[in-house]
Amino acid sequence: IQFLPQIVLLTVALELIEASGYLARCAFLVERLLRVAGLGGRSFVPLLMGHACAVPAIAATRTIRDPRERLLTLLVLPLTTCSARIPAYALLIAAFFPGLAAWAKAALFLALYAFGLLGAGFASLVIGRVLVKKRRSLPFALELPPYRAPQWSQVVRVAWSSGLRFLRDVGTTIVAVSAILWVLLSVPTLAMKPGVNGQPNQRATRTEVMNQSIAAHVGRALEPITAPLGFDWRINVGLIGSFGARELMVSTMGVIFGIEDGPEDAVSARLSRSMRGATSAEGKPLYSPATGLALMAFFVFACQCMSTVSALRRETRGWRWPAFVLVYSYTLGYVAAFCTFHVARAFGL
Repeated sequence: IQFLPQIVLLTVALELIEASGYLARCAFLVERLLRVAGLGGRSFVPLLMGHACAVPAIAATRTIRDPRERLLTLLVLPLTTCSARIPAYALLIAAFFPGLAAWAKAALFLALYAFGLLGAGFASLVIGRVLVKKRRSLPFALELPPYRAPQWSQVVRVAWSSGLRFLRDVGTTIVAVSAILWVLLSVPTLAMKPGVNGQPNQRATRTEVMNQSIAAHVGRALEPITAPLGFDWRINVGLIGSFGARELMVSTMGVIFGIEDGPEDAVSARLSRSMRGATSAEGKPLYSPATGLALMAFFVFACQCMSTVSALRRETRGWRWPAFVLVYSYTLGYVAAFCTFHVARAFGL
């Protein structure tokens, strides 16, 4: 529910631009710029919609007549910063950079969006030259509608249907994955030490159970891979949860740190403080600003959700291109996080 207002606001903004007749003119304005990356003017609308949600944006590529241009647009759409990443970015900025001024936090937030767009353009340029066969592009022709005042009844109708679709398609996924993650974090493995006479330890705290849970063991198994990025098992579990839906990163970390009850703002503030103050067994801080920057860099390029992968499979009629998107985006995210973490540490963060 907490992400629904963001979806509705972005949908209303897009509908106002389209209903006023300006959206088609925007496509013409950026057509030459998109041509540099191997895309075209018709790719503008799906790329813009991708900042709300990648799933309807992928469906919107059906309006692109050029098969090559449509395939390139599909392959780079997951790199755009959808609204589901906003809660994760807000949590990371609040947790790792609490001392920044409001304008600096806003600049960092905008930089994440910019890096996503630059990454999409770079990926389109490379993929278009290496993998997708070059062919003569179709000319860009589009009828320009007259300027007109938006009909508010239509805007409200679109916002309402968008909200219902989000609750039906994404909300059910979030609830299901959250329930599974809660079970995995609450069920201890056989390595959990028993109590007296081999009976379960009734005095074991929730933290102790969680540290010996199935999810914790999976996260620890991934630590040799993610340790160069500054990630521990808690972040690994959060990233696994984010594959169900990107915004699940926040709720997963809340479950891990035992912060689940209370008003939304209070829960977010407590979770930020808990992540900032988390320490190891030796008393050293678990996370540093370098870890936060690396995690944001990873989120910019990776962590596609299941809904996005499913939509790609539906539009490309197979698993070849969705698998390719997963491999190249996670590789790009890993490299970006690795470089960000070590550069930030070199600067003393």
